[in-house]
Amino acid sequence: MRHMRNILPVNRDTYSTVGVSYTAYIGYPPPTGFERRANTITTTHDKQKVLIVQEAMGGCGRNVVDIVNGIDHSKFDVTVAYGTSRIDDYYRKLIPEMERHATLVPVPELIRNISAPNDIKAWLHIRRLIRKIHPDIIHCHSSKAGIIGRFAAVGNHVPKVFYTPHAYSFQAWEFSDFQKKLFTFIEKTCSRLLTTCTFNVSLGERDIALSNDLDKPDKFKVIYNGIPDIALPPREKALRILSLSKLPQNSIIVGSTVRLSQQKDPLTFVRIAKQVVRRNPLVHFVCIGDGDLQHDVAEYVESNGLKDNVHLLGYRDDAERIVTAFDVYLLTSLYEGLPYSLIEALRAGVPIVATDVIGSNEVVKPGVNGYLFEVQDVEEGARQVERVISERSHGDRFSFDTVRGTYLAQFTSEHMLDSIQRSYLA
Repeated sequence: MRHMRNILPVNRDTYSTVGVSYTAYIGYPPPTGFERRANTITTTHDKQKVLIVQEAMGGCGRNVVDIVNGIDHSKFDVTVAYGTSRIDDYYRKLIPEMERHATLVPVPELIRNISAPNDIKAWLHIRRLIRKIHPDIIHCHSSKAGIIGRFAAVGNHVPKVFYTPHAYSFQAWEFSDFQKKLFTFIEKTCSRLLTTCTFNVSLGERDIALSNDLDKPDKFKVIYNGIPDIALPPREKALRILSLSKLPQNSIIVGSTVRLSQQKDPLTFVRIAKQVVRRNPLVHFVCIGDGDLQHDVAEYVESNGLKDNVHLLGYRDDAERIVTAFDVYLLTSLYEGLPYSLIEALRAGVPIVATDVIGSNEVVKPGVNGYLFEVQDVEEGARQVERVISERSHGDRFSFDTVRGTYLAQFTSEHMLDSIQRSYLA
């Protein structure tokens, strides 16, 4: 029997869901079609009701988008409760597509920073939502959503609660030792008492969970991020799109498509560029993205006379497509879960040089699809970039088919969704 989901109507200024009203979130307009979606989505009794709770964006947001849009909608009815403070252009652009498949519920109180008033409000908001829709499954994404969502499920008879941390909070460099110990304790408590299974995006992330004694091994399952196979433009077209077609034909492009944030360490990217360009002026470094450190990066490029060889192109919503312009993909992260950008590079047949951190070191297979170097080791990073360029130019390694083959073997969206759905239904 089909029936309408009962969600309270919304107006232009205030959103209201499951009895919780709140003002339009942080300067952003409401998701296009939210009212229409909330009032028209239908479901069937034989579907499993899934509530996804999400705070972070970036790779986390992309993972949620791929689940919502790719899951078997004949088996699952999906609601997404998402924080709005860090919503990015990628996620915002895909909201209309997500609304075709799921009910979207913005939760502005769900923020990254610890804030008792906001955390309590977010907990109450999610708790009321759970009592309204009676989900069979809750799937929390990111550390903060994992805490709020799992505690909100307590006492509400939710049969299954899953959690994907997308890198544990206690992995982050910016937190103090005390904060890391506190976060570890919270993760341990939530895992042992409130979680059916944790989906780790890499073996390394799972190893970290076990080394910190978060729970017994059978409570963790590795599910690699996956992306759909799509048509990509040839290199020449990608260069035109990036307005780089006027570079000399024998130019070599080393690129990156990341947020210019502390985690991604973009200053190491431009420092490597300085070393490589000094030895080979035919190499050009292209950085696509923006963020908190974009001014610092631009200042370094300017002060070191790199403007002719380092191209800071800002954010682009077609970044995953134009990676075909690159001859080498360079990622300089301080830590990772499992970066989508590397999977995009593999899909495009572009070899990788990346820091030897959890997640990245499971994507990069040295000598097959790229090389690794130690975090912030500029000289070693530069040598590995030059090594890939040399070996690729001589035809020794890193053919398109070989590099792309590592994507097809492990990192397709089909692999990811199949694993998640089997866990949901187990």
